[in-house]
Amino acid sequence: MKREVMELWRVCFDDTEEFVQFYFDKKYKEENALVYWDEQGAAIAALQTPIYPMTFGGTQIRTGYISGACTHPLARARGVMTKLLREAFYVMRGRKILMSTLIPASEWLYAYYGKMGYATVFDYTPEHYTVLEKPVADHFRVEAIRDEELLTDDVFHYFQSMMRLRPCCVQHERDDFEVIVESLRMDGGALIVVYSDRNIVGMAFAEPMGNHVLIQDGMYDSDDVKQVALWGVMKYLDAAEIYCRELPSGKVDEHRGMARVLDVEQMLRLYAVNNPEQNLVLKVTDDWIPENTGIYVIGKGNCICDNGKQVEVELSVQELTQLLLGYHPEHFPRLEPYFKKCSPFISLMLD
Repeated sequence: MKREVMELWRVCFDDTEEFVQFYFDKKYKEENALVYWDEQGAAIAALQTPIYPMTFGGTQIRTGYISGACTHPLARARGVMTKLLREAFYVMRGRKILMSTLIPASEWLYAYYGKMGYATVFDYTPEHYTVLEKPVADHFRVEAIRDEELLTDDVFHYFQSMMRLRPCCVQHERDDFEVIVESLRMDGGALIVVYSDRNIVGMAFAEPMGNHVLIQDGMYDSDDVKQVALWGVMKYLDAAEIYCRELPSGKVDEHRGMARVLDVEQMLRLYAVNNPEQNLVLKVTDDWIPENTGIYVIGKGNCICDNGKQVEVELSVQELTQLLLGYHPEHFPRLEPYFKKCSPFISLMLD
């Protein structure tokens, strides 16, 4: 199956052969792949659902990321991908994956995935910098890492600890972290690491994009460290202009990705455990996973489905996803007191 999916990828995506070989060597796993075959036995659509942890309410949940979703040009507009996605929902539910995430490749796909039950929840704040002078602080040291063999435990542990501080943030394990850095190297980028004495105090994932550099993600102990990291990006990548994707601030945010609850009862049960003081009766409607449609009673740290209860509020699965992840709860005035505002974030997904 891997060979057929690779060939379909080449037809559908404008990636270099180096990247295709890299992706299918490092990221592709047969157990995560779904393929739609035509009557002649040819692969006409495919997607993968690699599993990523995600922080949620003080714990972590398993999420399935939709990667490499593609349909052969001659088989498009037949509903093939819709059928494949619906199958993916049930496959992920069977693997106890509670939520699915994705990054639309084009703006129009937000509407398409929205019809499949996905909701926009991941934003970022764009920042722009031009030539920076070298910081005056002498106790900082900057290093550019392009080889995964230089990724020490200290480098990964700093990355992991900073990522876990972010609520509702898709996480990356050690093997995926190494793949991210290798992907940067292939694109002419680098992981910029800032040290204070021997301690790591910041890092930036920098990739050249035409006449500027994009910092896909960065984490810093202070604003001073951030300035040092930006200077390091300009020095090591020979850039005079930097664009950054920062954690959303709520002012000039841009959309980045979407999420979808796959198992409403289990997600609401986690919400109830994390919010034992809340009492609420919700009706949730899910057109693509009928098992999710029902009336849910939340109280005393538990959630049960009881379709005989009187409904207080009705929600679509998209609206529930946004509320559970704290994405602009002020858009739901009646429910805002029940759901804490958060800034969900997704980054470094090889998109």
